Amino acid sequence: MDKFESQFADLDVQAASMEEAIGSIDAVSTPQDQIDLLLQQTAEENNIELAQELKESALPELGTRQKEKPVEEDDKLAERLRALRPAV
Repeated sequence: MDKFESQFADLDVQAASMEEAIGSIDAVSTPQDQIDLLLQQTAEENNIELAQELKESALPELGTRQKEKPVEEDDKLAERLRALRPAV
């Protein structure tokens, strides 16, 4: 009887694992156009502009600003380090 209960418990665990795996397939198999439509509807309901619809000219150029800032920080840190080192 104990062996039967053990096998039954194992079968129950396997069935639960299979149900979970099959349930997650639905999320993967949802067509992209339905997902896009839902995102667009949600954005319209909440007055949100989607980033995909923005023109490239409206987006700020982040690459240039981000590259300049670390150089300035490096220079400031180098100055502080020189000030902390004892003069030889």
